[in-house]
Amino acid sequence: MKKLLLFITLLMPLFAFASVKESPITLDWELLSNNKDNTYDCVFTVKNISNENMNADWAFYFNSFPRTMTVDKNCPFTITIIQPGYFKVAPKDATFCLHKGKSVKIKYSAKGFLNMYSYGPDGAHFAFTTDQTARPLKINRKPISSDVVLKRQNYPTAAYMFAKNEEINPASLKGYENPFEILPAVKEVKQGDGTLSLNRKFSVKADEILQRERNYAEKFLAKAGMSATNGTPIQLSLMSRSVAKNAAARDNHEYYELNINNNGVEIKGVSKDAVLNGVKTLQQLITKNAAKGKLPTAEICDWADLHYRGMMLDIARNFSTAENAMRLVEKLAEFKINIMHLHFCDDEGWRLEINGIPELTQVGARRGLTTGEKDYMCQFYNGNGNPNDFTTTSNGYFTREQFINFLKLAQSCGVQIIPEVETPGHARAIIKSLKARYNNLKDTDLKAAEEYIVWDDDDTSKYTSAQGYHDNVLNVAQEGTFRFLEKVVDEIILMYQEADVELPYIHVGGDEVPRNPWAESPVMNKFMAEKGLKTTRDVEEYFIDHFSKIIEDKGYKVGGWQESAMKHSEATHKKLRPRFEGVYCWNTVPEWKGDTIPYSNANNGYKVILCNVSNFYLDLAYNPHQDEPGLTWGGYVDELRSWDARPFDIYQSTFTTINGKPLDMANIEKGKVQLTEESKRNIVGVQAQLFTETIRNFDMVEYYVFPKILGLAERGWNCDLLPGQSKAKFSRMLGAYVMPKLKADGYNFHIGMPGIAVENGKLIMNSPYPEAEIRYTTNGTEPTADSPLWTAPVKAKGKLIKAKTFYLGKQSCTTELKR
Repeated sequence: MKKLLLFITLLMPLFAFASVKESPITLDWELLSNNKDNTYDCVFTVKNISNENMNADWAFYFNSFPRTMTVDKNCPFTITIIQPGYFKVAPKDATFCLHKGKSVKIKYSAKGFLNMYSYGPDGAHFAFTTDQTARPLKINRKPISSDVVLKRQNYPTAAYMFAKNEEINPASLKGYENPFEILPAVKEVKQGDGTLSLNRKFSVKADEILQRERNYAEKFLAKAGMSATNGTPIQLSLMSRSVAKNAAARDNHEYYELNINNNGVEIKGVSKDAVLNGVKTLQQLITKNAAKGKLPTAEICDWADLHYRGMMLDIARNFSTAENAMRLVEKLAEFKINIMHLHFCDDEGWRLEINGIPELTQVGARRGLTTGEKDYMCQFYNGNGNPNDFTTTSNGYFTREQFINFLKLAQSCGVQIIPEVETPGHARAIIKSLKARYNNLKDTDLKAAEEYIVWDDDDTSKYTSAQGYHDNVLNVAQEGTFRFLEKVVDEIILMYQEADVELPYIHVGGDEVPRNPWAESPVMNKFMAEKGLKTTRDVEEYFIDHFSKIIEDKGYKVGGWQESAMKHSEATHKKLRPRFEGVYCWNTVPEWKGDTIPYSNANNGYKVILCNVSNFYLDLAYNPHQDEPGLTWGGYVDELRSWDARPFDIYQSTFTTINGKPLDMANIEKGKVQLTEESKRNIVGVQAQLFTETIRNFDMVEYYVFPKILGLAERGWNCDLLPGQSKAKFSRMLGAYVMPKLKADGYNFHIGMPGIAVENGKLIMNSPYPEAEIRYTTNGTEPTADSPLWTAPVKAKGKLIKAKTFYLGKQSCTTELKR
């Protein structure tokens, strides 16, 4: 029966497409201006392309980040908010008529500023009033002119990019090459005089206990066409810590030694994970040196500084399939990323099948055109209004079978999966799904209907979450809340057991609970009186204590965002510290005075995972260019920003404000919390976050991840710079070695912009990578692969010069120089 249901689910997109109706209108959009009063003006142009006049019985819908949008009083249309971020545009007057072939403009204003496409409208669909079938509607967005963008100090002007490229691609590194320079860098290399030929086949030999490590090695050798039964030996073995060459590191459970000689390779490690790390080092060394056909002999000693090197993938807000998540894990593992934190539920979606509660995915994993959200969620972020179209990122979930296979694949690569059950806030999808369950069962099985009541029908509390929602917090006073959470935890544990994979711990969320979300709940008021709780903040403390205790009683530890370990009484801290395996600290923005939070938590006895927004948030745009996708609320992050992070010197990890104003680095630490020597052991890891509000397909996931996460891969393995390391060498390695490998393996990635300058009347340009091409125009048109190739200084002419980097089939955003 389950296989039949899965088959029907897979066929649903086909049935959906078969019934899709075309929109009778086209929709254009343009950003007109950003204004001094902190507003911006835009215009929609609607054209009737049908064969009939259109009366007022229709509307179109779109997504945008929550904003207050207003139209002129004489505008014949209204813009109303269905849910935060989901808007309806409809004729205001019943006598309105849009004649066939005619157009109408809808000018509107919104608070804030709009500098990038990611903050513009998306996910449009059309529907008639009498037929609420969503019809996909493409938004034709006019390019955002750099003239209307509010330029901060970090805007990538021609001069800004020229100075940056001079730093990371200096002439002094021309011809630089190091056969042992990989990501992350190995700590100790003693190069020999000989070479190991790579124009041969290899065979892997290992003890039975190292079967995973052997399989991993054989897989990459086979992919490279270098595997044979009786080839040159690669010997894998465990070693005693007492014989480690580096005595100072022998207690590090990821310590390994890799010996390359003329006749083969030997990898020894103090643990299975250590041996696997050595195999991954060999994998990169062979890949990097394969074209030369040889690898210098060497003795390598290496180990990790931090044992948690992770990435959080949000599949709730916009969905990524299990197949794509597996592909991502395989590539991350090559760079010794060893954790994936799976954010599978949030306000906008629930993406994991849970036995016994089908509504979680029937409702919580589907989004489309709806005002009541009885059968599915309303559309957030993007989509086409169709809840049954599983080709969009709006809809989809991991089945139990897919999740179990995902766990097995990750384990085979040396990656652990940490599931997050986001609570008690960010729970809108849970609430909507369980309300649907109640309505489905109340007339036939009232006991089952009431099993998971996580809300109070009489609650009149008014609150607004960080994302603008007013109905996204579980009611902690309801027994059904903890009954539901325990059910989910039990099912997750069962899936790990079926996969025969260790469950590291369960992340319980705990962040961004709105202020006073239960203030007017009769059920909560009674509960607080019974428990002696005085404020709703006390209720939050009760919740994290109670939920973590449920998990502890099952034999597991927990993790949580920074708020889950803050502002508690000492009595609560004493209970939470031994339960918590990781507190995920993200607020490291100096101007918000949040950069003390990680060290404060570490000094308070909690294990800390550094999630620095200013270094590790992958969903922040690479830079403020209007064509770069991504968010801007916490600044901008590229591969150099992640490389800049210093886990044990966190105040020296960020050099500018969000808008690019230089910080006073000489005095930035004055008066701030310092990490005590004893608490250094509590800094246990680093993690990159990819929240997916702006994701529209998996190519965009890869674009955000690569090469941005590679600075984290380096900094998690080597917290401080190794001798001889530099930002320029790091960038050089990305361009010369890593990006070509990503290209060969079919992964998408981002490339940097060129710089432009005029010196002595000559036009000069530079790029981030010596191998890249720079194509340019002098008449203001967009450069293409056929535009003139810049190779040497040329006479400067034209009033508007534009240039792009072209490399490995990719092209950068456009750099402009106005003269």
